[in-house]
Amino acid sequence: MVVSSEQDSVTSESDSIKVIAIKLPFDLQERLLSFPFLHALKERYSRAEIHFITPRKNIEVLNLLPFTAYYHEFDEDEFKTVFDVHRFAANAKIFNVDLYISLTNSFVDGCLGIALRAKKRLGFSDGWKTLVFNEKAPRPHGQHISDDFFALYRAHLGEYVNTKLKVMSRELTPVIGDWDSLPYIAINLSPLREASIEDEWIEFISHFENQRIILFSSDEQEKMQVLMDPFLAKLSKKNIYVNFVYKSWIDLAKMLAFAKGVVTYNGPVASLSAYTGSKTIILYDQEDPQRYGPFYFLSDIVIMGANNPTLVNSTEASSGVLKKRATFNMTEVFSKAMDFFRLE
Repeated sequence: MVVSSEQDSVTSESDSIKVIAIKLPFDLQERLLSFPFLHALKERYSRAEIHFITPRKNIEVLNLLPFTAYYHEFDEDEFKTVFDVHRFAANAKIFNVDLYISLTNSFVDGCLGIALRAKKRLGFSDGWKTLVFNEKAPRPHGQHISDDFFALYRAHLGEYVNTKLKVMSRELTPVIGDWDSLPYIAINLSPLREASIEDEWIEFISHFENQRIILFSSDEQEKMQVLMDPFLAKLSKKNIYVNFVYKSWIDLAKMLAFAKGVVTYNGPVASLSAYTGSKTIILYDQEDPQRYGPFYFLSDIVIMGANNPTLVNSTEASSGVLKKRATFNMTEVFSKAMDFFRLE
């Protein structure tokens, strides 16, 4: 139980942090996995003005967060030297920064806190970066990506932080008609391998009957559309198929949010689906779920490995060994989908 003096201390500290600037990771997967940390930060500093310094690519995913913030875009090659950082800071119109946080491993990104004249500068202390932060923590090795960011949060607060926070996106609206009367499952056909859609998807889909199935691609949509008609021709005629093409990841999120279930390989779309609250089966073939699994989102997920198609739901330290590409037993994946999604 928090006594009055402790409550007053927390309130005083929260009130002293009025402007927060956060440099987000360029990698989309890491950006999505930073959301639990961003939720916790906003809960702590509910009155603070938040500025995201964010990659222009896929910037729309930030609109899924259930709170408002200012966005300051940058291109992939924009921050190469400290001179680029000072130029950006001079034009960014971010003033009176109380807390700057860098969620990357970049020394140049760390210098941005100095350029913004932030009172507190928080980041990973490895190498030269220790010189530009006055609040810091070494980046953990082998832990979950979200835990990396929570390590910074603990260093900033100097106290225990509950890292088992389960978060979810803001409320979304459907983009697929009749989703309630004609439910659907969504299947991500990415990634393309050797310029073709995996034959195992044909095997997987052939097990279903009388289902509405939304087919989509999380990347290379144009290439996927070239292959889609021949692929559809090979599918069982016992189901209804919808070829879903989207203009933004917000539209993709809206489709996923109202699916009865989602099946996808590992990657950003797995985290996106889990963040929207949709039941998600994730097939891990070349990525470590103990580092990248969407365990901190408020959804039910099933993680299956190519070498061991059993459930994995752990954030214990990773062994660092990536699974080699292998063909999944799609009969087992189908059985899991029927049970997990409660399909008839």
